[in-house]
Amino acid sequence: MAQIAPQSAMARILESDSDGDGLTLAEELKLGTKATEFDTPAEIAASRQRQFQAFSSKDSAAFEL
Repeated sequence: MAQIAPQSAMARILESDSDGDGLTLAEELKLGTKATEFDTPAEIAASRQRQFQAFSSKDSAAFEL
């Protein structure tokens, strides 16, 4: 899609919140939440926690002393 749409159009799409839950499409994609369904604050928090845990476990080997 980025190859067909101008960069300004892509930016507007990624910064839009189509389901009204306060997360932009870019954030929804990053967290793995549904961009077309309202996510409750608890669902958003759980997604952020899962993302943080995945990041920490992936990089923990790099920080061994």
